[in-house]
Amino acid sequence: MNRKWTEKELQYIRENCQDLKDRELAAELSKLSGRTVSLGAVRKMRQRLGIEKKSGRGVCGLKVDISPNDG
Repeated sequence: MNRKWTEKELQYIRENCQDLKDRELAAELSKLSGRTVSLGAVRKMRQRLGIEKKSGRGVCGLKVDISPNDG
C-alpha cells in the first residue's frame, strides 16, 4: 500500500540529494521513518520534486544546483 510522504521526508530528500545516492537516501529514510522506503520510491519522488541527478555510476551531484542561497 502506498503511504503519503511527510513534509519532513520530502525536506530530507531536498537537503541531502546532492550529497547522497538514491540508495543511501532510501536507507536513511527507512531508518528515520520506521518503514521500508525503496530505491524506486525515492527516485520517483526526487523526480517529482524536479530534482535531477547527474548521470554516472557513483556520481552524487545534481544537474542544477538547488542551493537555498540562490537568489
